[in-house]
Amino acid sequence: MKGLRHSLPLAVAAVALAGVLRAQPGDAPAPTNLRIYQSLAASLGDSLAASIPPADSARVNIRIAPADVAWFLQGDIERAFRERHCAIRTGDSARYGAEFGAVDMRVRYANLRRSGLFGPHVVDRIVVLTLRSRLSDRATGVVVAGGEHTAAYTDTVAVADVGDLEQASIPATKGVLPGEDFFSGLTEPLVVVGAVAVAIFLLFTVRS
Repeated sequence: MKGLRHSLPLAVAAVALAGVLRAQPGDAPAPTNLRIYQSLAASLGDSLAASIPPADSARVNIRIAPADVAWFLQGDIERAFRERHCAIRTGDSARYGAEFGAVDMRVRYANLRRSGLFGPHVVDRIVVLTLRSRLSDRATGVVVAGGEHTAAYTDTVAVADVGDLEQASIPATKGVLPGEDFFSGLTEPLVVVGAVAVAIFLLFTVRS
């Protein structure tokens, strides 16, 4: 019984340490919501650029609307076209016209919970970008490709980091945190109460 009494604090300490270790942040910092939008825009831009015949050394004019999102999406969409060996041009010198319109941009947080028994609060993050696009051959007047396409990114982030992942000046990068689930909020107190009850039981058992 004496050995059991001495081993109990060690066991409790081991459980607490395991919770702390699980709570350590990952090696790579989470990308900001703005950076995710830019990556999604590049992916959708690449899909449209892939419609240009590979034999062409294409000159492309790219337009993005509305203006309040164009300034932070333009560069990554243009990069996607350049990686397809397209030259970006302004005015009438471009053979192709690529048009993008932002239909839906939103950040949603869901499933707020604790990471491990004593870890920090975390939440699932879903970033969605929907663009309506059209690629036109100006020489022939033919619409080469077009349509409405959606790209999404999902991961799990620490609630404490949410403020750093959003940009206050860009409303589309902000989302609303959900409330903590009723039962998940009870998990830690129940574990602590259970551990105390076991310790008291063992204390009286040893003394008897």
